[in-house]
Amino acid sequence: MEGHQVRALYDFTGEPGTAELSITAGELLTVIRDNVGDGWCEGFNQSGQSGLFPAAYVQVVEQAAPSSTDVMTASQQSSGEYWDDDWDDDSEIGQTQAYVPSVQQLPQQNSTGDYGDQASMHTIHSVIPERPIPNVPKKNNKFSTLIKSGEDSFLLGRMVNVPENEKIFIEEIDGKCTWMPTREPYSCVVTSPKKESKLKGLKSFIVYQLTPTFNNIQVSRRYKHFDWLHERLEEKYCFVPIPPLPDKQISGRYEGTFIEHRRTQLQEFVDYVCRHPVLSRSRVWEHFITCTDEKRWKLGKRQAEKDELLGVNYFNSIQCPDVPLDVVKMEIQTDAFARFISGLDPIVKNFMSVAVDQAKKHQQLYRREFQKVSQSFTALGHALEADDSGRNNLTRALKATGDAYNDIGKLYEDQPKFDWEPLADKFHIYRGIISSFPDVISIHKSAVQKRKDCERLVSEHKMEPQQLRELSHRTDVIARALIAEETHFQTEREVHINKAVKTHLTEQIVFYQKIVDKLREALSAFDE
Repeated sequence: MEGHQVRALYDFTGEPGTAELSITAGELLTVIRDNVGDGWCEGFNQSGQSGLFPAAYVQVVEQAAPSSTDVMTASQQSSGEYWDDDWDDDSEIGQTQAYVPSVQQLPQQNSTGDYGDQASMHTIHSVIPERPIPNVPKKNNKFSTLIKSGEDSFLLGRMVNVPENEKIFIEEIDGKCTWMPTREPYSCVVTSPKKESKLKGLKSFIVYQLTPTFNNIQVSRRYKHFDWLHERLEEKYCFVPIPPLPDKQISGRYEGTFIEHRRTQLQEFVDYVCRHPVLSRSRVWEHFITCTDEKRWKLGKRQAEKDELLGVNYFNSIQCPDVPLDVVKMEIQTDAFARFISGLDPIVKNFMSVAVDQAKKHQQLYRREFQKVSQSFTALGHALEADDSGRNNLTRALKATGDAYNDIGKLYEDQPKFDWEPLADKFHIYRGIISSFPDVISIHKSAVQKRKDCERLVSEHKMEPQQLRELSHRTDVIARALIAEETHFQTEREVHINKAVKTHLTEQIVFYQKIVDKLREALSAFDE
């Protein structure tokens, strides 16, 4: 497909400092490679600028109709290619947080399995129209999931059988809804990342060890496994914002500092899931952190991909009080929370930007500046040494001062991994959660509008009052799920952001105390 021309459907702004190419809707691009991976293409625009851009943002300008043989071959090649049983592909081109506007969605053909049924597959505009690209960078649109997955069937009373172990419960006290935990709290540590290879060294990847505290049995997982898990969780829980994974990496994936930083970011993801009352007891999550047998792993993977309880269907599993909610009060509360999230989102993004900027400045700008200061003091000491009469304590003290500033520069270079990077990793999780909340709120808004439409139908004698009562109960289920998730988010921010900032300030105090100690050592050299 080299040299193929495509037209941009949407604007896309590439991240500074990456290989991403900014494109404008309507402009023509020439594709160099369409198989870069994870829904990204490489190409150049009419100005000659080249880089990576999302395949979902472009559409083929002209393409000859493929022969039946070509279509069959493409189908055979694509079957099982992305999430094959061995998960051989470990490409990580692109960014997980890139946004893709909502595009055409087509239902996947039904397939039967241990869990049943049907799941919707999102098809996108691509430079290879006959071959779906499985993991395009996207923002999960849970509102469209509600519409496409049968909002009416849930609200108007289609019952779905829910196994007992899938049921989740909401407790309501004084109008405050909370998720009820159904098991003892636990944690899971991510440790010992190591590089492994297969195909006689042709394919390399990093393996992380996960150990949950409830059984202390270690399992090995790659980043690609986390990516698969994340996709399953987003597909299953439309009413729970799923924490984001670390951004994918184009280069440097096997450098020691990158691997360790990714481990800490994965730990943040794992910690959030373990703390969540719903996600922490999910079958697919428990399978992910406990399964050590290859055959059972593959079986569980297939079952998760055929799960019937997805999206709005999972609202059937929520068990909550039958007492009707105050509609007006609920709308006021929801609108207030929506405004809060809307105001918080840009602030958190700016905070993330500041934290990342500070880390880079410490490692580069500040380090260089203190090295310049060090060189100035050292040069002054050497200049005074040229005169025999200058060979005294002053020259030695100036050299000690130069050494102190050089050491301070090294402190600046190493410091971000203790304060700014952990803070940025924590807020990377919250940035993803906050950006997903508007979709969760939209589900409730859509259900409320459906109830209003049905109230009008009842007043016109076009719907039975009993149907409206059932729909109102299901709308209240969605509302209580939103309140419960809002309550959990408030608890998270009060406890864990508090802890993160306190840890940051503690490390800052230690850091500046080290600087003070270095300067005092330099000062003492002048008194000798």
